[in-house]
Amino acid sequence: MKILIVGYNLSMGGIQRALINTLQVLAANSNNEIDLFLFSNKGELAEELPGNVTIIKSNYLLTLTATPFSEVIKSGTLFDKMIRILLTIFVRLVGSTLYFKILFSLQKKKKPYQVAISYFNDVPQGYFNRGSNQYVIENVVAEKKIAWIHTDPIKAQFNRERSLKSYRNFDKIVNVSKAGKEKFDVFIPEYKYKSAVVYNIFPYKTIQDRANDFVPKYRQDITNLVTVARIDNATKRIDRIIEVVHLLKLAGYEHFKWWLVGDGPDRDKNYALADKYGVMDLLEFTGEKVNPLPYMKYADVFVLASDYEGYPMVVGEALALGTPVITTAYASAREQLVDRVNGIIVETDTEALFDTLKAVLEDRNILIGLQEQSRKKRGNNGEAMSQLQDILR
Repeated sequence: MKILIVGYNLSMGGIQRALINTLQVLAANSNNEIDLFLFSNKGELAEELPGNVTIIKSNYLLTLTATPFSEVIKSGTLFDKMIRILLTIFVRLVGSTLYFKILFSLQKKKKPYQVAISYFNDVPQGYFNRGSNQYVIENVVAEKKIAWIHTDPIKAQFNRERSLKSYRNFDKIVNVSKAGKEKFDVFIPEYKYKSAVVYNIFPYKTIQDRANDFVPKYRQDITNLVTVARIDNATKRIDRIIEVVHLLKLAGYEHFKWWLVGDGPDRDKNYALADKYGVMDLLEFTGEKVNPLPYMKYADVFVLASDYEGYPMVVGEALALGTPVITTAYASAREQLVDRVNGIIVETDTEALFDTLKAVLEDRNILIGLQEQSRKKRGNNGEAMSQLQDILR
């Protein structure tokens, strides 16, 4: 089968990790010929691409567009920075649709495919974080076209009119959870007939092997909590974590450390908030790690404080390592966790998370029980593989 997959970049992130895992499965089938067209081939995860996937190079302007601005500022040349600023002005003047149409016209024409996939969320807000749907629909010849959605379209505030247009000409629209499909079907009931579910795939053996790469410097006489996430308050709510730590300290709970593994646009803002609350002694900002799995394996508990999620890779990875999870109630939480068995699902607010963590810190037996069950309930890819095969047929 000739397959084209289109997306943004290979920077650290849940969608990028899900893409790598999906490519590894598809590339393992010798009957598949897979082309990967990313607007930017740069990123920490590029080295993990299967060797038999053909990479289609993007033009300079498209690469610059898809490179996070923070990375351009940090490692780009002066010329890169100037061009990126000019592109930002230009896209605001002409709009995203025309902007990407111009950039896509600079790409060489592609051969026909049996299946073409727009794998990233084609987010309706903003100017740059878009285009994969447009490229697949307007620039690719394929027998079947599929769009992937990795988030809750309602809570992520997708624009309905733009989404109606963006998804109109796709044959299938994939959601990464059953709850996500339910949300999409409410959001755009007109496309319910072509929406489907494909769970994220997890390479369980690889996860377990890579989790042994090193041992984090965790103290054994305290409770070690870990969150692996983009440092982004809009979705991941790292600010909520800092507020919870503040409340715990005020209540006299200081026999823990919370490790925050990741980087993102709100890093400095969260440093300042932690300093304001006087809780830097209870937090450890590690920065971005190409392999965060050892932090997850050796932690007492993994915590997710997000306002919304699709089907988060980090939760599946934590469970694969036998680490219990405490999470806010994102839409698909109960598809990944059994509440009070291998994890705890709390209401999506600061007080609920604080109350649960206070109870865990007071009674070590709660975590011990969750850990025992987590090690018994490890996942498998059977359902996800079946869903993927069905959608490609």
